[in-house]
Amino acid sequence: MGSSVKNYTSAAAGLSLLLFLLFFYWFKPGIGLLAGYLLLCLIAVLSIPILYRLAGFSRQDESRWLEEREERDYRELLTKLETTRNQLAKLEINEGVQQTERLTDLIDDYHTVVETRFLGKKHMPLEYLGAARQVQKQAVQNLSDVVTVAHSMQAIDSNRSRTTSFESQLTGRSDKHDTLYSEQAGRVRKLLDENNQLFDALTETAVEVANIDSFSRYERIDTLSRLVSLSQIASNSGK
Repeated sequence: MGSSVKNYTSAAAGLSLLLFLLFFYWFKPGIGLLAGYLLLCLIAVLSIPILYRLAGFSRQDESRWLEEREERDYRELLTKLETTRNQLAKLEINEGVQQTERLTDLIDDYHTVVETRFLGKKHMPLEYLGAARQVQKQAVQNLSDVVTVAHSMQAIDSNRSRTTSFESQLTGRSDKHDTLYSEQAGRVRKLLDENNQLFDALTETAVEVANIDSFSRYERIDTLSRLVSLSQIASNSGK
């Protein structure tokens, strides 16, 4: 229920309780009459959320909530993506910069589709909407992780350059630095490759969505199962 109907229901419950106590105090009724009056109070209170739903106000609240959440997620993702893009540019990770631009376009297109085709409609493909947004968030997080890993690579490289050749021979630190650097470079490559897979899934599903002429056919999108699977993987990896 929306906050407004909750307030109305709470107010009605409080008023009904007050009237029930006054009725009991003033008339001193028997058990049967008291039970009947209590039942009448309960019906009066419960009729508010029932009428609220039957009149379609709950769907309006749900649509408004979805619209507000979509706008909030959209702004937050773009802000985080812009910050990440600037960091990747400073680190000279060109492929990462290109991915932020591609992801920005995907997020913009998704937001436009949600606003023009889904919001306010009686039936919405919530599975698709939720899965697509989760995959987008994971792609943004991957790029943020690339920044973090790249900074660690800089630290490794800096530490390696300060270690003299003689010290490296004695302690074997050079080999350790090389191994760590190689592992981190592999981590960056893995994150960027994973994003390419996420982008492909988002693009393929978006194309199918654009060509669908009936809401009832959303569950039969061929690539939706792949998108949902990636969404679940992304959700689990974030825990």
